Amino acid sequence: MNERLQKVIDHPLHRFLGVTGIQSDAGRGEIVLTITENLVNPAGIFHGGVIYLLCDVCAYGGLLSLMEVDVDAVTHDLQVSVMRALKLGDVVEFTSEVVKFGTRICFIDVRVTSGGRLVASARVTKSMLPVHRP
Repeated sequence: MNERLQKVIDHPLHRFLGVTGIQSDAGRGEIVLTITENLVNPAGIFHGGVIYLLCDVCAYGGLLSLMEVDVDAVTHDLQVSVMRALKLGDVVEFTSEVVKFGTRICFIDVRVTSGGRLVASARVTKSMLPVHRP
């Protein structure tokens, strides 16, 4: 597994949210997790902020499969439309696909589904930056 991808998986916030793996291949990313107590709002519904965050993480995961080691990416813009509520115990899949891979900016689409039904969609724009190593 890519060392940078493993660092994303091992990030304490991502671990807290239940991210145990991210698939990353040919500009596509995937995260699958089960909604736990840590992921619901006070009404018991999958928290919208978590959806936004995991769309961003999934987009980055897919993008990692295309980036050279001397380049990194930061979120420039994130637009998410949530269409369906999920609850505790539901399994949710995040899938990303790089739509445009540029030298300075990239566009990634993310689909969030559960049981084959669309839950949310996102467009993530990432700015590409050179990595400066000492």
